[in-house]
Amino acid sequence: MTGITSELIDDRLLTEKSIGEAGAQGGRRPIYLDIDWGVHYAVGLKLREDRIEAVLTDLSTRVLAHHSEDLLGQAPEQVVAQIKSICRKLYRRAKVQTQDVIGIGICLSGVIDARSGTAVNAYLLGWQAVPLADLVTRATGLPTWIDNDLNAFAAAERLFGHGKHAQNFVTIAIGRGVGASFIANGEIIRGRDGGAGEFGHNLIMPGGRVCGCGRRGCLEAYTSEGAILARFAEQFPDQRGIDVDGLVALADAGHDGARALLQDAGTVLGLHLSYLVNAFNPELVISGGEGSRLGPWFFDALRRALREAAFDGLGADLPVLVVPWQNDAFTPWARGAASLAVQSAFEAGALVKTLAGPSVS
Repeated sequence: MTGITSELIDDRLLTEKSIGEAGAQGGRRPIYLDIDWGVHYAVGLKLREDRIEAVLTDLSTRVLAHHSEDLLGQAPEQVVAQIKSICRKLYRRAKVQTQDVIGIGICLSGVIDARSGTAVNAYLLGWQAVPLADLVTRATGLPTWIDNDLNAFAAAERLFGHGKHAQNFVTIAIGRGVGASFIANGEIIRGRDGGAGEFGHNLIMPGGRVCGCGRRGCLEAYTSEGAILARFAEQFPDQRGIDVDGLVALADAGHDGARALLQDAGTVLGLHLSYLVNAFNPELVISGGEGSRLGPWFFDALRRALREAAFDGLGADLPVLVVPWQNDAFTPWARGAASLAVQSAFEAGALVKTLAGPSVS
């Protein structure tokens, strides 16, 4: 044990924290060890169809530097080149050396095969079967892991959010789309092809409203931010161009149409969320994304529908927690991507491999 810990201390993976008291029988005083969280780093990126949000963290996923910029193009080679440039900006901003960065985590929406590092279907970017992790590794010289953005959000909540004391929970995100992710026994459930959680594309109204995926009648086409605003504009043409904050303000001011629409969308989503509760029986549900701004008119209706529709009281005492939306709200998603990189590096032994040799800058 002494030899192993000495090597880990030399590699700056462990550090001696303090010296304890000797036991009743005397002998050497124990030396307490901890992971040396602050000397190695990870990059986390939230990749949207129009923007990249990035953070550099230490091994505890404490954010040391943050950067965001518009996406310069959606072609994979353009995105990879921009990611490489952003990484360099983060290193300079945080004053860290490339060789101390253990890897990169990237999250994006769509069907993502985390095992192979492939964006199977990232339809917002127009990607099919793009080996993103391999492309970024070649460009940066760093181990790279990718995952669905909802899984990154779940990882962040599992490590330092509402789910840090839970082993089984569901996260949902409402924004441009609607999605879900699942933590079971402390692990992310990804499914065979990385498609677990495409909850928003459950078909609820065959031949109904057009969804962003191109199909008709998806849950997302009735409960996403854009869908709610589009339905309101159809019913009240004089209010065209209103945003979510304006819609909620109208509801708060007594606009019956705004209230009814928010409640209807919340009821529909709560009903379909009850199916997940029946199948999974989670300890809690965590909601995030831009849709957190939809407010009590939406979420009270969601909770009510969930309680009423869940089987045999499974939803009666189930907490449905809403993560507030803030101006820097993409940072938790990027931080979640960094946490995926840290966790994957430890699990795969990539951290030791990284320490064994220099990375390409």
